[in-house]
Amino acid sequence: MTTSDVDPPEDISEQIIQTLEGSEDAQLREIIHYAQQLLQDHRSLTEAVEAREGEDLVRTNDHGAYTIVIVERPDETGEARGPFSYRVKWEPNVDDEGGSYRWHYLGRVVEDTET
Repeated sequence: MTTSDVDPPEDISEQIIQTLEGSEDAQLREIIHYAQQLLQDHRSLTEAVEAREGEDLVRTNDHGAYTIVIVERPDETGEARGPFSYRVKWEPNVDDEGGSYRWHYLGRVVEDTET
């Protein structure tokens, strides 16, 4: 095993970094396999996002840590109908388990009429 020049992600604990750096190739492959299974087991943010009251989901685009969500408001008319774009991100509670989805308004979506 050789010393790595790879910079670890900032949000990984030092204990995990040391364990990974001290692992043999076969162990790292098993860790990767296990991590992939965990990822498949977790429901993605995009699958979990649900329309809010008075809005319909038009489209979602998964970006890993957040999801871009396009919504329309079917009961509204004109520009108030939308579509509107939001960045949705899961934010865990600080003091306990759980959390909530935070919707950050990005703006009105302007459709390209030339295409």
